[in-house]
Amino acid sequence: MISGYKPLLLLLGYLLVSLVHAEESTLCIQCHAKETAQWQQSQHSVSMQVATAETILGNFVQGHFTDEGLKADFFSEDGVYKIKLTEADDSQIWQVKYAFGIYPLQQYLIDTGDGKLQALNIAWDTRDAEEGGQRWFRLDDPDHQSPGSSLHWRGVYQNWNSMCADCHSTGLIKGYQPDTGRFSTRFDQISVSCSACHSRAQAHAAAAEQGKSLPAGEDLAPKGSWVPGTRDRKPQHVGPESSAAQIETCGRCHSLRTRLSVQPNGRMHDQYALTRLHAPLYFNDGRVRDEVFVLGSFLQSKMHRAGVVCTNCHNPHTAKPILKGNQLCSQCHQSSVFDSADHHQHEEGGPGSQCVDCHMPERTYMQVDPRREHNFTTPNPRAAQRAESPDPCLACHQDADRQWSINQVQRLWPEHVERSEWLDVQQAELPAMVAFLEDGRQADLHRATLLEQQGARLSAAAPNVILQHLQSPKSLLRTSAWKTAATLEPTLLVPYAAFGLGDSSLSVRLSAFETLQGMNALPRDVGDVREEYEAYLDLQADRPSGRTLRARYAMWQGQIDSAERDLRRAIEMDDAYVPAFVLLSDILRGQRRFEEAVILLGNGLEALPGNATLLHVRGLARLQQKQLPEALGDLKAAWSGARDNPDFGYRYGLALYHTGHKQQARIVFSELQQAFPEYAARAGLSALMRN
Repeated sequence: MISGYKPLLLLLGYLLVSLVHAEESTLCIQCHAKETAQWQQSQHSVSMQVATAETILGNFVQGHFTDEGLKADFFSEDGVYKIKLTEADDSQIWQVKYAFGIYPLQQYLIDTGDGKLQALNIAWDTRDAEEGGQRWFRLDDPDHQSPGSSLHWRGVYQNWNSMCADCHSTGLIKGYQPDTGRFSTRFDQISVSCSACHSRAQAHAAAAEQGKSLPAGEDLAPKGSWVPGTRDRKPQHVGPESSAAQIETCGRCHSLRTRLSVQPNGRMHDQYALTRLHAPLYFNDGRVRDEVFVLGSFLQSKMHRAGVVCTNCHNPHTAKPILKGNQLCSQCHQSSVFDSADHHQHEEGGPGSQCVDCHMPERTYMQVDPRREHNFTTPNPRAAQRAESPDPCLACHQDADRQWSINQVQRLWPEHVERSEWLDVQQAELPAMVAFLEDGRQADLHRATLLEQQGARLSAAAPNVILQHLQSPKSLLRTSAWKTAATLEPTLLVPYAAFGLGDSSLSVRLSAFETLQGMNALPRDVGDVREEYEAYLDLQADRPSGRTLRARYAMWQGQIDSAERDLRRAIEMDDAYVPAFVLLSDILRGQRRFEEAVILLGNGLEALPGNATLLHVRGLARLQQKQLPEALGDLKAAWSGARDNPDFGYRYGLALYHTGHKQQARIVFSELQQAFPEYAARAGLSALMRN
């Protein structure tokens, strides 16, 4: 066990790297000694390690942890690290195969069979004891701990092969076998090595040994320089622009994204699809909420649009900031103007005087790991209140409230305009949304997210906006446009189909294929995209969402039995995965297996009591069974629980109307007219209310 991580672990990285990464580090260090030495001290170099006395940081000498319904004893025998785990009256001894991560916590990977490595939910806090560390602690909520739950440490969402490995190891091949559910995962390097970023590092080294020159991959070096800005003049980048490949290289791991192909490395918006700014992953003002990491935040920033890249602030090999404190920001923002009490209105050197305190507020994940926001926004208490997002001021002023923050900003910075374009446009009228989508100065990620959020409204009132983005120069926008195009009339997409299916970006091709296939509008010749799409589905089949996508595709092909098998497998993986319940109930209802559908949805409601979607679908199934009181009860409960979903209200109203409860139906339709006037007009509710 090691305490005092910060100085000692850097030395440990030096000592271990020759053992863990011998082949690649030996190649690189011959010419790049400085860079290799820096990397050896980084968390990248020790992101995953074989469990040994040198790599295990937790207390495996009579280590114990006890919590409600759970007891763990940590020990070692003959150099093998083991955990005796007792839960739900079952006791079993597990062997630790790998140490995973290093600071501020370390997890332990356990081989549970079928090639699966699972991340134990009891972790070691590697911080110093003075900071509250040097202890065992539990990562999950006790309610998620029961064996069989998808959030249990043996569940699908704690699986290393699927959830973690792609970013903690280099050259990973997941090797999932959908038919058997087994993994044959392998990697080139156990942790994040040189070739994780320099994709041709080994070929580059081999060429150098022969006296030849071969690039180690894309040029990732930052270019040009910055002229610091003042209150009246923005920072200016001079010289050649830095390559966008750098942000994509860092971002493919420092982001929440979906891998689209088995090709190692690859590019964002091509081999990877970045998750959009949807709730509950993000707050409505774009602030990070769940564990989505950095890229989605940074792509919203003015810094990104101005040309800032990761290594303007971070050493690429240590991953640490290149300067300390406000010196980092003063590279681009003149210190005499911004690093002063006149600007930040706090005592020099005290809390609130550091740029990051206000412009990069922290949010803690995994209980002990604070991470900073990267959209570099100005504190905006009024917008934060509207978005129900954290107020940066209250992170320090914990005895105050939001109104205090609003008053302070108005008093101390009277010229500050409290607006949030991203928050405002999501709540705007349609013309303002269209103007935002057509404004190339706005962040591409904002525009792409807005396209997907507002698909139904755009397809009804402004379909040309969707169509024009099918030809955007940005693959991020083309991908979202093709997803949104699923709401359009199929005939509108005929002139665009060949372009979408032949796009240079894999993410666009897959989205185009999925949309066209879903509306039965694929042209006769789709090239290789069908094979690409089917390979993508197999790649995702180790998760409930992937199984559900496979099932939907099977349904499109008329393979209903195959679809049912995948959906039942999805529910085995996660008994609270709503889309699988909905799609499987559609199959059962389509085959007039109404009683099975009602039982299935009841099982889902046991896992998710009061879930509006499941109640709504069960109400529809009960209508088909002629169980009218029960059906109306379910539909009413669904509409009461999801007033933001006009479909639920409309179908409840129709059910009331057609079962003779016309006065009650008119009340529901009136509510819809008031809350969703555009929807009510399209649905023709006025005519129904007159009858």
